[in-house]
Amino acid sequence: MAPPSSLRAGSPTGDLTGQLLAGRYRLNHPIASGGMAQVWEATDQVLTRRVAVKILHPHLALDESFVRRFRGEAIAAARLAHPSIVSVYDTLAEDGVNAIVMELVSGTTMRADLDQHGPLQLSAVLAIGTQVADALGAAHASGLVHRDVKPANILLSADGRVLVADFGIAKAAEGADLTNDGSMVGTAKYLAPEQVEGGPIDGRTDLYALGVVLYEALAGTPPFVADTDTGTALARLHRDPTPLRQLRPQIPVAVELVVTRAMARQPDDRFPDAAAMRRALLAAGADPTQAPAVAQAAVAATSGDYPAVPSLAPPPAPPAHHQPLPEQAPSRRRRWPWAMVGGLLIAAMGVGLVAGLAGIAGTGTSPKLAVTGVSAFDPFDTTGAGTENNGGLKLITDGDPTTSWRTERYSSAGVEAYKGGVGLAVTVDGPKDLDQISVATPAGGWSARFYVSDGSVPTTLPGWGQPVNMVADVPSGTVTVPLKGHRGTAVLIWFTRLVPLEQRFAAQVSGIAVRGS
Repeated sequence: MAPPSSLRAGSPTGDLTGQLLAGRYRLNHPIASGGMAQVWEATDQVLTRRVAVKILHPHLALDESFVRRFRGEAIAAARLAHPSIVSVYDTLAEDGVNAIVMELVSGTTMRADLDQHGPLQLSAVLAIGTQVADALGAAHASGLVHRDVKPANILLSADGRVLVADFGIAKAAEGADLTNDGSMVGTAKYLAPEQVEGGPIDGRTDLYALGVVLYEALAGTPPFVADTDTGTALARLHRDPTPLRQLRPQIPVAVELVVTRAMARQPDDRFPDAAAMRRALLAAGADPTQAPAVAQAAVAATSGDYPAVPSLAPPPAPPAHHQPLPEQAPSRRRRWPWAMVGGLLIAAMGVGLVAGLAGIAGTGTSPKLAVTGVSAFDPFDTTGAGTENNGGLKLITDGDPTTSWRTERYSSAGVEAYKGGVGLAVTVDGPKDLDQISVATPAGGWSARFYVSDGSVPTTLPGWGQPVNMVADVPSGTVTVPLKGHRGTAVLIWFTRLVPLEQRFAAQVSGIAVRGS
């Protein structure tokens, strides 16, 4: 077959409607065009099915090294078989035309959905995030790193699937001259710091980008934006993003922690793999079974199924998966605004700090309650073991002030930034109106938030509700923290900062007492 004239001599990809490629793929109409290729809907005349054909722009097709990488990455991607990864069926190269034949997905992209309707519902973001993490995990297990995870490469299909497209294409583009095509426009928003600096790339690079995608989907804006792509890319090397809860206060702390850890500047501080990030999303409240409804709602909303509204009429309600985050349900617990943090710290630290042990007398006048159990609380565990030095828990209640339980040891003190935190759950004979908890520790400098549950010990951090108090940089000895009369049977000490221990970092507890009535 002679090459179409519109593809000769590096000219822009022209109108190829009706062209037959490889004697098999009849091009019907273009779907999209980007910096590297134009995508067409086509008919596979051998298998009588519709497919998508991604045709390299002619100037790139003239670059033999790029074409070789392009085909190699396509072949690697074709080995992936996962319900959330767009399937690659074939590659073709004839008479200057180079293309990849892929599964045709009927639907929309996350990019189009965000552009049209703004930030998504929390449940929708978490559902999409788990599906993408699952897809990335499968690719990474096969040795393939995406390198360009962004909303435009996350497809929401009419059949209810969430899919990731264009695996390996970014790697093929390395070294190619794409500057005239604007191929980096938008992509710079999702680059990991090691990509900006030209460092080693691995699966954690994709997790960073997924964290940025989740941030944007929740906040309605990317975490880093500058006047130029270069400025946007460099911004992540010099500053931290605005905390999610500062932009949308209703976002649960646990969700913010997952996103923050995924976007850690150093790869070692991120989740070790996609499976760990997916487990963290589930622990933060993700429900993957909602993904089909989210995808189908996005397709319906973005395809223009909503009726046109006259300019003077009120705007139409956003689709269900874009409704604003609901206010938290009323509770007997008092909600503590983050603006009051300073006052809380002063109140907590102003209480007398005295030496203590398991039989701490405390400073309150209400009775000391019987502690019926202590357990490690580690919902963001990335090892799958679900333990946090559980064997040492008995040292908290053994009555010996010289023995103590400690968390596992970590590489840095700021455990909240890369793991979310680690906790210790204390149950009492209740339910009771809890007045205070006293915690004895042999080493100072730790920080923590305190939660109260009026039922059994929750299995996720959101299950505890909002913190009732918090302390920071607590000195060694005993700190007594007011629980403000919150009624409950369990108290969570959620450590967000650890102290040095044996060249690493951990939190230690030698005794606990709870008072209430």
